[in-house]
Amino acid sequence: MDNPRLDMQRSAGKLAIFLAGIYLLVLFGVVVSTASGSPIPLIGWPILLLPAAAFTYSIIDAVNLHRVSDIAETTRLWRRSLLLAVAGTGLMVLAVVITNRITPL
Repeated sequence: MDNPRLDMQRSAGKLAIFLAGIYLLVLFGVVVSTASGSPIPLIGWPILLLPAAAFTYSIIDAVNLHRVSDIAETTRLWRRSLLLAVAGTGLMVLAVVITNRITPL
């Protein structure tokens, strides 16, 4: 039997994984930029790694969301996963803005 509520909750988990993938692309871009001769200051690296904590727990909850079929557990997991992914995205944007402002031209 197909449960539309469960499908929507799992879609929220997929969105969390997608946002974490975007964060990995940003990190890859910074590494490539640094390797090609446009390095960021040393303080920029810890700032750019701050969102990783939120995305790590978001992905863990998203994976658990796809493994569990209990209604109460899925309700808790999809909200937490999506909330952490949105918080991680906000931190990522903030980290990129801060890093761009401290980078000398």
